[in-house]
Amino acid sequence: MLAAAVTTAAADEPASENRTAPSDEDPAASATQGEIIVVTGTRSETPLSASPVTTEVIGHKWLEESGVRTVSEALALRPGLWIDRGVAGTTGITIQGLGPRYSLILVDGARQIGRTDGYLDLDRFGIADIEQIEIVRGPSSALYGADALGGVVNIITRKPRDGIALDAVTRLDGRLAADTRARIAFGRDGLAGAVAGEYREGPAIRRRDPSAVATTLDSYVDRHVDARVTVQRGDRWQFDGAADYLYRDLRGIDASPTGDVFDRRNLVETASAHAAAQYTAQRSVLHISGAASLYRDQYLHDQRMSDTLDQHQITTENLVEGSSQLAGELGSHRPLVGAELLREALNSDRLSTPGSRVRGAVYAQDEWRIGQDDQLLAVATVRLDYDTQFGTHATPRLAGRWQVSSQLTLHGSDGMGCRAPDFKELLLHFENPSVGYVVDGNSHLRPETSRNVQGGAKWQATPWLWLSTNGFYNDLHDLINVITEPDDGSGTLQFGYGNVGRARTAGLESYATMTHGRAGLELGYALTRARDLDGERALAGEPEHRFTATARWRDPAQGFDAFAAFVVTGHRPYYLSDDPQAATPSPQRLEIRARVAKRFRGGYGGFLGVDNLLNAGDANLDRIPPRTLYAGLEMHL
Repeated sequence: MLAAAVTTAAADEPASENRTAPSDEDPAASATQGEIIVVTGTRSETPLSASPVTTEVIGHKWLEESGVRTVSEALALRPGLWIDRGVAGTTGITIQGLGPRYSLILVDGARQIGRTDGYLDLDRFGIADIEQIEIVRGPSSALYGADALGGVVNIITRKPRDGIALDAVTRLDGRLAADTRARIAFGRDGLAGAVAGEYREGPAIRRRDPSAVATTLDSYVDRHVDARVTVQRGDRWQFDGAADYLYRDLRGIDASPTGDVFDRRNLVETASAHAAAQYTAQRSVLHISGAASLYRDQYLHDQRMSDTLDQHQITTENLVEGSSQLAGELGSHRPLVGAELLREALNSDRLSTPGSRVRGAVYAQDEWRIGQDDQLLAVATVRLDYDTQFGTHATPRLAGRWQVSSQLTLHGSDGMGCRAPDFKELLLHFENPSVGYVVDGNSHLRPETSRNVQGGAKWQATPWLWLSTNGFYNDLHDLINVITEPDDGSGTLQFGYGNVGRARTAGLESYATMTHGRAGLELGYALTRARDLDGERALAGEPEHRFTATARWRDPAQGFDAFAAFVVTGHRPYYLSDDPQAATPSPQRLEIRARVAKRFRGGYGGFLGVDNLLNAGDANLDRIPPRTLYAGLEMHL
């Protein structure tokens, strides 16, 4: 991917190693004082400006002002990131040209489950209780193991603090889609807690002929509630606990070329719990955590006027994981060692047998600070995974950061990544007798592997101008693709999975940020070069060009703020014909969104906005919601 960006941001945006989205801090202050703390890049608390691993942060204030409702909407506005919608309607993220199956999604460091065809639906995650979103681009398997081949998105929830706080927001749009969220938090004498809830609903959307039967986007009803508590015992011990539940009901209508009509419904439920304990000594920190997650998806495909092609499938998945980590300081070194153990199980009507795996891992990292004022940072990381499905796999990474001057910083990394075969690829058994084919999984698959090299620079050209650039190269091997199996004599086509693919992505990401008083502007450009080396063609669905621009105005004295975003996405190739080299390009997309808000004394306020002003998108290759006008009220006490 080649990306370049020029940015002008409001004066309270944070600094970042790779240009971040705005937050509540002043960028210059953030760069020099390190108010923004990140954990994802090194798996330990580190000031953003001092992190040796490039990390992008989307702050809570930016989430509020932009008018986004979900994590997928927030990520779609960032340069170099691409949000795609899968066949099942779920949204996933592409990082550095690598699709959704190669990105690891975390909430407070805990893995999230419930992927559909490799997509973990980012529309599941509302913003009601999010403090910030941290993004690490490029392989992070050296710290997080399998599935972090393309990058990591870590959703950090808001921590309750002393006192009492109440936040509530409600929004209604022109199609009568509603979004209401609320949060109450309290804290006193070392005990703090918070409860947040969100309710969202919206009708199905038809982007084709409004009289058509089939829907383009599903109707939805989301109900989500979460609670968390923090207990501080003196200066040493801190205990955290959290639990959440999500109910998500998606409904749509499908029409086949033969005229059959199907009512489709996905009822998704997730529940999770997380507990952690941390002991902080003078020069070391011990962190122990455990988490459990449950996922249930009930899928119904009901043929109208007949039951011949009816389908009813139930998929259940559960994950239990535990980890311990010790970080310390030894002179100019900051060593870190850790261990993880998890068990994952999945049962689905399409699997030949229920799948389960146990994964154990140990990892170690050393951050070496060299020179006066830690001008040079070198970080060496290695992780060893054992998986009951594919055995042992090691992933190393070396990263560095050089503070050339107070204005110029250079950074780079070289690392390996891997993605474990999922249960579908291992255990699938699907028969389609009407067409005459069978698809079977392959229990002997190996992990997909990658090599990543990236490097870049950040320069504070003036007190109000920041420039940054980052180049990367990904080389992928043993990609898992569908293959044709030898004829078994039955006359039925036999398909399976094999480690037969190779791919490459490469590019450059560059950003610039300018601030002046209350105003800010951010611009970004991305050119993606992603190739299927075996097919000798561009990777399907990856945009070659992407341009983003965001502008903000914030006047705290008057309680007024305004936000606008302008996003251009280039053509994406799809291979829909029998000719494997004949690409069908998607339309070029131009999206504009804007929002204005006014807060009055007492913590009350209102806002107006529009999404997709130019009504971009279509019913086939570019399925996004049409032009949407909305208004709402908010309260912050």
